[in-house]
Amino acid sequence: MGINIGMAREEVLSFADERDILKVPKNRDVEFFTVEERKILSLSIQPEVPHIYLQFFNDRLYAITVIFDEKYVDYYTLSGTLEDKYGPYSALTPRWRQWIVEEIEIKVEKPAVVKYIALEEFLEVTDFKGRGEEKRSERKEVLIDGL
Repeated sequence: MGINIGMAREEVLSFADERDILKVPKNRDVEFFTVEERKILSLSIQPEVPHIYLQFFNDRLYAITVIFDEKYVDYYTLSGTLEDKYGPYSALTPRWRQWIVEEIEIKVEKPAVVKYIALEEFLEVTDFKGRGEEKRSERKEVLIDGL
């Protein structure tokens, strides 16, 4: 669509303003986070894409979530399109398929959602870096032992 990971917030807004297809609501900023540097911008393409969420950290786009209306585009169409564009998926569950392209995670999820996430920036912003595999494996062991 012309919006890319790494763009500045003002670049995205300017791009959206120049295209009639992208709708920028008056109340376009969604405040999910108390952290000042993290912002979410909401866009849409009516009626096919009622929600596009763009997540910024330090004014740079690091995650895009595109929620399609299933009446127009379904999970299997999205999966096929991404496979044609990026090749075979790298991971699969009953609920999603995932591709990793140049440190960008691309995931298509049921019912009809596509997510693009810059992994390094996402880990920094969400503070997942501090959680090591050892902690996860210890937690897993405790959970399994509790069965």
